[in-house]
Amino acid sequence: MNGEGRAASDAPARIAVAAIDLGATSGRVMLGVITGGRIDLQQARRFENHLETREGHLNWDIEALWVEIREGLAAAHQRALAQGLDGLAAIGIDSWAVDYGLVGPDGAQIGEVIAYRDHRTDGVAERVAATVPAAEQFARTGIAQQPFNTLYQLAADDRLADLPAGSHLLMIPDLVAFRLTGQRRTERTNASSTGMLSVTERDWDEELLAAAGVDRSLLAPLVAPGEQIGTVGAALGAELGIGEVPVIAAGSHDTASAVFAAPAREDELVAYISSGTWSLIGLELPAPVVTEEARLAGFTNEGGVDGTIRFLKNVAGMWLVTESIRQWEGGGARVDLGDLLDAAAAVPGDRFRIDPTDPEFLPPGRMADRVMLAARPIAGAEERPRTPAELVRCILESLAETYREELHAACRLAGRPLPARLHVVGGGSRNALLNQLTADALGLEVVAGPMEATALGNVAVIARALGALDDAPGAARAAVRASVELESFTPSADAAG
Repeated sequence: MNGEGRAASDAPARIAVAAIDLGATSGRVMLGVITGGRIDLQQARRFENHLETREGHLNWDIEALWVEIREGLAAAHQRALAQGLDGLAAIGIDSWAVDYGLVGPDGAQIGEVIAYRDHRTDGVAERVAATVPAAEQFARTGIAQQPFNTLYQLAADDRLADLPAGSHLLMIPDLVAFRLTGQRRTERTNASSTGMLSVTERDWDEELLAAAGVDRSLLAPLVAPGEQIGTVGAALGAELGIGEVPVIAAGSHDTASAVFAAPAREDELVAYISSGTWSLIGLELPAPVVTEEARLAGFTNEGGVDGTIRFLKNVAGMWLVTESIRQWEGGGARVDLGDLLDAAAAVPGDRFRIDPTDPEFLPPGRMADRVMLAARPIAGAEERPRTPAELVRCILESLAETYREELHAACRLAGRPLPARLHVVGGGSRNALLNQLTADALGLEVVAGPMEATALGNVAVIARALGALDDAPGAARAAVRASVELESFTPSADAAG
């Protein structure tokens, strides 16, 4: 299993794989059953993921996630057996980017897994730039200087000086893979997000490592999507009842998996929004765009499956809505998202706007208040959104306009014409109001779906590595199109475009 795969004709007629798909607010273990070039995705277990403050930092509860992952794998295996399959043929893992755990030479985790929303990186980017200027960092890595980049987290990590020899940094999916297999690896799509990987050499940049105080020995060997990391340990496999299942590297950066599952045709420029906690809008390109203009515009070049580049901009997406709902529910209100979106569709539009890219919206807590205070009236008297429906309408219209601005910028910076359509994948693809507002703002067709794009992309990479899907160009996306129902939104007749 070297990432090149085999012809699908050589594969078993029907196999099952498990996708461990971890998001910033929830996780899931999904069973993917591959039959004749189609993927049937089934939920084995879904669970919450949340931040906790411990030892003065915002942390992920990795132990709670590990319990849920184990339960999910056992459930996926049993679900496969119940369908007459031989259990799980392989496991793939994806998660959000930039965060990491530290593992000692004995395999024990060292300290907490600190979250990217923690304040420890305040001012660190400027400190690193005094050693390696920001423009040079971008030219070397293609990665936008976001305050939460792994490079800056490591520069702020006071644990590094005291790590015992033989310790390793493992990104979240690699940390899970280590717990499953005992193998220490770093998958390339997630490594590309760190701000430490050379965008041209596809290897670690020694000068940037030095600027962050990182010894290269801390970083585990790199693997590409489709390569086998190892197999589930015998004792763990027996405990879970799944056996010594191969663990294969997916596009472990969740956006890499989601974009791989964008149901585009082989001959089209792939323009996408991976819509969830974040909205990541951009183009799939064969080479990075590392001009100074691209850096100043805030674009980034992240590694994709098959050596592609995801040239994109991060926008704080449905995080703004979910955090607002959390505030309202904390105050005793009962909020149903579907009802709230219906109410937002019914209130008058084009009254208020915010800038969704404002760093003010990055931290959690009292989001509705912050959005209300930031909202500016488009016309008329000085007023602000007062009801939840008005506030959500403001957020969604602001997001749609930001999508228009950023897609136009991406095409201009990459020297590409506007695409014929925009693919919206991920959980946000279910938001019909936002999809229609986006189609209206862009004047383009918006193709919504698949909702579970990340898990589908994860499964597709694993299935292709096993030979259950053809490895011809475009074959995996053809399998996605054959496996899901898509919804199309066209610009309204009165849309400005």
